[in-house]
Amino acid sequence: MLHRPITAIACTLGVLTLCLPGPAAQAQVSKPKMPNSQVQTLRIYPMLERTAQQGKCPKEVKVMIQPSPYREGGYDSYGKAQLQQIAEAVEFEASDRFSVTWRARLKPEFRSCVATAGLVENKDAPMSNSLLRMRFVNGNVYFILDTTGISDINGYTMVILQQKIEAGNPSWRWGGTD
Repeated sequence: MLHRPITAIACTLGVLTLCLPGPAAQAQVSKPKMPNSQVQTLRIYPMLERTAQQGKCPKEVKVMIQPSPYREGGYDSYGKAQLQQIAEAVEFEASDRFSVTWRARLKPEFRSCVATAGLVENKDAPMSNSLLRMRFVNGNVYFILDTTGISDINGYTMVILQQKIEAGNPSWRWGGTD
């Protein structure tokens, strides 16, 4: 007698997958839902002191962020910057445990640009702690992933798990504890 109410409660709470009515419902439970990728924007901020030599700067660069499905104890996200519209020949400039910098030669129309860039939360507000930044100097763009001084929820520095060049663009994976 007691077995039925406990089973009914467990089924209501989703604890027992045996209670599901059929294979279609079981498939929904067994497949973790993949989070949607997000497109974020790095806004470009030209130098205040404009000179005749300073050329045209791009207005923004798009970055795709794809969070991995949830797993207990930690998280990670894949990211990729879309530099092909403004630059060519992406290569590694420098890296260590906390930071990686890619460098690319700006396309001719942007080679005189002197500027920096950072992630924006909305159209008007720069993000205060941006993991992703850029600088435009000497005909090059430097794309920087830097976890310095940025911690996860448990107070540990976020980790750069992977850094590479994928289809001519910087790509990476970072993670932390939850």
